[in-house]
Amino acid sequence: MFRRLAARAFLVPQHRFARVQRVCVSKVWNPPCLGCQATPLSTMSDEAAKAEEVEAPKVADEVTLFDKIVAGDIPCDKIYEDDVCIAFNDIAPVAPTHFLVIPKNRDGLSQLSKAEERHKELLGHLMWAASKIANDQGLGEDGFRVVINDGKQGCQSVYHLHIHVIGGKKLSWPPGV
Repeated sequence: MFRRLAARAFLVPQHRFARVQRVCVSKVWNPPCLGCQATPLSTMSDEAAKAEEVEAPKVADEVTLFDKIVAGDIPCDKIYEDDVCIAFNDIAPVAPTHFLVIPKNRDGLSQLSKAEERHKELLGHLMWAASKIANDQGLGEDGFRVVINDGKQGCQSVYHLHIHVIGGKKLSWPPGV
């Protein structure tokens, strides 16, 4: 695997959203794009690595990074907020437009597989908000992808239910296989 990574170690981006990788002795890291000011795009393998490091919470009401964002303890690039949810740009985008929609009060909903009947209204509101914000961001005409990672094998790295909305370029299929 190291040879495969080393072979791609000094790629120069040909496009504003090209992926740049350099190899460190212990891991792959992503410097800022060499050809422009764009932030390099993360990959599914980055998320998979994070998900492997994180354990599912033992208690449903354990405070998460997203709880701290909702409380205002951690800043975010907020693009939408209402009484039920907040949306902000992802810090490791995989496409030109990549934002998250999270509930302000997750009501014990750490992941989709933990959803109960009482969560139906919240889940519906989150999906509605994702669509509204995607349209506001100009994604409605060409389309976008909605992703909810669930658990370790689903590459969930923050155990606070959240919806990824990804678009602004042609996405590949199948995703994450």
